[in-house]
Amino acid sequence: MAVVDKRSKSIAEYAVRRWLLNQGFVMDCFTLTMDGNRATLKDKNGDTLVLVYDSHTKSVYVQED
Repeated sequence: MAVVDKRSKSIAEYAVRRWLLNQGFVMDCFTLTMDGNRATLKDKNGDTLVLVYDSHTKSVYVQED
């Protein structure tokens, strides 16, 4: 298994970073901010994707509008 960024400060952040890695995101092209179990991924154009870590199912999903 690939190494996930060791800067993760929570299980939610770890799960989100692992999900992003598994989806093939190149993190050098994005910024990631965490707010509890929600993560906001922002690209260089300013577009965002909100991801949520569900602690009950231990999974990450894309938050719909």
